Amino acid sequence: MLLERRDGAPRERNPFPPGLPPGAPLDQAALLAALRSRVARLEGGGQGRDEAEAVPVCEGASLPGLARGAVHEVLADAPGSGAAFCATLLARTGGTVFWIGAGGDGMVAWPQGLAPFGLDPARLVLVRAACPSDALWAMEEVLRCPAVTGAVLALGAGGDGGPDLTATRRLQLAAEAGGALGLLLRPDGAFIPQTATTSRWRVGPLGTAEELEDPCWRLELLRMRGGRPGGPWTVTWRAGRLGAEARAFPPARSARA
Repeated sequence: MLLERRDGAPRERNPFPPGLPPGAPLDQAALLAALRSRVARLEGGGQGRDEAEAVPVCEGASLPGLARGAVHEVLADAPGSGAAFCATLLARTGGTVFWIGAGGDGMVAWPQGLAPFGLDPARLVLVRAACPSDALWAMEEVLRCPAVTGAVLALGAGGDGGPDLTATRRLQLAAEAGGALGLLLRPDGAFIPQTATTSRWRVGPLGTAEELEDPCWRLELLRMRGGRPGGPWTVTWRAGRLGAEARAFPPARSARA
């Protein structure tokens, strides 16, 4: 297994994201999450974290957040939109996050490409496992670590569909023990076995969604434990010099203006 650490030896960092490239947008939700996470660590002697607070998808929109201490699935119509959506969520967990892929089959993360979506490369740890079973083991171990706030297991189009019901139950228990946000990123349209994840989302590009400037996605909540499906929503990531935010706009009832 190859483990890459972007900032060298682990150490306490300023909650503001200094590792972003010059001119990169500052996501207010990610910044607030980082501040809350740091305060929780100080109050709890390094162990505390507000696990009950959900990670917001969009500010100022009636979309449900993603619960911490749980595993959620993201089905991506295109690799770029899936990676960008997961990067936005990971950034808003407020701490150290992991991106785990399996050999050449997993979706490989490019830190500088994810930075415009608020994910500080200095807080990102990349793991490339030799096989899917090693990637699954790494995901479980990472989710159990209380120092980790979020992790994504990026699955490719090949293989048998990824973690099944038993495997996702183990991941769910690991996330509950550590309090982190767990994400399973899968290509949409592939065979998806029954899972024990807390929610399942589908994201795909709309128009120029794969461009870095104001990408637009179609987002759907397919299922949520204890909740109802919702969407589709049109979600636009707006980045600028003073900040960045993801806004959701209800879709038109008709194709006509």
